[in-house]
Amino acid sequence: MKYERIYLDGTDKRVFIDTYATTCRGEIRPAILVIPGGGYQGVCSDREGEPIALAFVAHGYNAFVLHYRVGKEGDHFPKQMIDAGKAMIYIREHAEQYYVDPARVFMTGFSAGGHLTGSMATMFDYEEMKAEFGDKYPMIRPTGAILCYPVVSAMVVTHQGSFENLTGKSFAELTVEDKRKFSLECAASEKSAPMFIWHTAEDELVPIAGSLALAEKLASLGLSFKLSVYPYGTHGLALGNEITECGNRKWVQKMGEGWVDEACLWMKTLKDY
Repeated sequence: MKYERIYLDGTDKRVFIDTYATTCRGEIRPAILVIPGGGYQGVCSDREGEPIALAFVAHGYNAFVLHYRVGKEGDHFPKQMIDAGKAMIYIREHAEQYYVDPARVFMTGFSAGGHLTGSMATMFDYEEMKAEFGDKYPMIRPTGAILCYPVVSAMVVTHQGSFENLTGKSFAELTVEDKRKFSLECAASEKSAPMFIWHTAEDELVPIAGSLALAEKLASLGLSFKLSVYPYGTHGLALGNEITECGNRKWVQKMGEGWVDEACLWMKTLKDY
């Protein structure tokens, strides 16, 4: 396996990807960029990084884990999307080096990382992205996006802290226009990438209302998507098994641990895959 740490910003050592690329026999694989959560507030969750990457490697993907700037340290939108965009462009421009098919580069993200993943799927053509990436901006759109218990919307009951850290404003200060701009169901359009969304009905930290609103919008647009709602499980399941429980049994939920299998099947059945 080819393991490297690639710094994406010459001036900021917080912005990098770790690579988990199998290069045996020169086999060309699809790729997946993993985006850990953390509320956009200062840490990227280790539980939602390397273990996730290795799970997808076992399913035939070459994986990359992104560490990105977060709002609690004074970095707000669009910096997180710029970091993710640099990662996507790096993977595609170095596809030959990592034995990756550049047309099959997916993303998966957790909680606030799920919001960032969904933003890349829906907001890749925002003016801020066009200004940053120029003619390369279409390269930042993933082939498909897997949103895991994501922060989705500022328009329904939500995890307000994620939006505060993302924007640098208190939730009360956000205008309706602000809330719509950063709500995935409002940003979704016919150009959005296909999405697989999973959530638990019991999630109290990031209520399921946002995921349901996004699914409803995708359905209204006629876009390819899959929604899996597991009845049990607290926020932050990660793999949902003993690998990512870290001594906390509430993060083990056998019904939810099959999401990786579901996601891989979904990716394989996408049109033009």
